[in-house]
Amino acid sequence: MKTTSYQLLVNAAGQLMQQHAFDHLPDAKLSRMHTCIRRIGESTDSEEMTEAESELLSICSEANLYVETATPQSLQQWYAAMSCFGREATQPVMGEEAE
Repeated sequence: MKTTSYQLLVNAAGQLMQQHAFDHLPDAKLSRMHTCIRRIGESTDSEEMTEAESELLSICSEANLYVETATPQSLQQWYAAMSCFGREATQPVMGEEAE
C-alpha cells in the first residue's frame, strides 16, 4: 500500500534530484534509486513495495543538502518527508567530514 509518507519522500527526492543533491552518488546507486521509485509507483505486491520503500529511504538519507542549487522550498519538503520517518534531515553525507 502506497503511503502518503512515501509519496512525500518520492516527491521530495525528485525535487532534490533535479537540484543535483544526489550527484555525488555513484551511477549504480542512482540507478537503484530510480528503480525504487519506479517499483513504488508500479508495484501491487506489498512485500516488494516495502523493500523498495526501505531501500529508497536508505539511499535518500545520503542527499547532499548543501548544494547551491537546492531551493528553500525543496529543502522544506525534504525536512517534512524525513520527519515523517523520524529521520534527521541534516545528517552529513558520507565523506563530508573529510572536506
